[in-house]
Amino acid sequence: MPTLDLRHLLMLEAMAATPSFADAADRLNITPSALTHRLREAERRLALPLVARDGRRARLTEAGKRMLLAAQRCLAELEAAEREAQSSHGVSQQVVRLGGSALCGYDWLPALLRHLERARPEIDVEVVMDVSLNPLAALNDRRIDLAVMPTRIKSRSVTSVRLFQDEMIALLPVAHPKAGRRHLEVSDVAAEVYVADTVTPEHGREFERLFEPAGLRPARVLRAGHMAAVVALVRAGLGVTVTTRTSAAPFVAGGGLSVVPLTASGQFLTWHAIIRTAAGRGSAPRLVADALAHVVGPSRNAAAQ
Repeated sequence: MPTLDLRHLLMLEAMAATPSFADAADRLNITPSALTHRLREAERRLALPLVARDGRRARLTEAGKRMLLAAQRCLAELEAAEREAQSSHGVSQQVVRLGGSALCGYDWLPALLRHLERARPEIDVEVVMDVSLNPLAALNDRRIDLAVMPTRIKSRSVTSVRLFQDEMIALLPVAHPKAGRRHLEVSDVAAEVYVADTVTPEHGREFERLFEPAGLRPARVLRAGHMAAVVALVRAGLGVTVTTRTSAAPFVAGGGLSVVPLTASGQFLTWHAIIRTAAGRGSAPRLVADALAHVVGPSRNAAAQ
């Protein structure tokens, strides 16, 4: 019988993807202490060191690298076997679990489902809603098969498919003194009480794209936890936020809010569908990613121009 469990194989894959022990734990959606316990358990079972620690960073030992290769093959084979087993037993439907960033919205979902029904009736899509704060970790942990994110992820373990471009904007109450400006600088936003759906910086979001490059942080942050709650606080005059035009549109239609561009040249982000590289071309996740680019890309890109 194998000495290691599936969770140990996923651990090796996560630790190979990043030198940060904390980031590896985040990818697995566990605490660093839980990751340490899982690693020690694997090393105890093998009687071999798999990872060399240097402070908060870690690197695989030669034994760890050898086990990683085996883990990657096993995980790929397991996914292939699952698909073959379903096919051999007449289960033609393939389910692609999809999750996205808190700002992605899902107004494109009906068009995607209609397209798949015509072009790929063998594929079903399941939306997983509890991964919005860290969809990349959910993808690496195999809780979802496709993540919709506002950035391209540079990693050999995942593949990014470009979807559409969207503009980042400041959202203010209509009575705010800055609401009538042609645009706001990052310093204008940082000077206000900032309302955020999370205080954990997400790939491609405002903390990474705006505040960090400018060397600024809002003096005070209110964490609302959900976009609807963020908008409610902004509308009530308790702060301002940064979101996208697409995400703000349904709320702006309700009144009480003002949309102001960021910087004189505007700030834009590009959304991508992120899938595991091991899925490969022709796989159900890649077919859904390509379908999403087909149905949403042209219209959204034209609107952003």
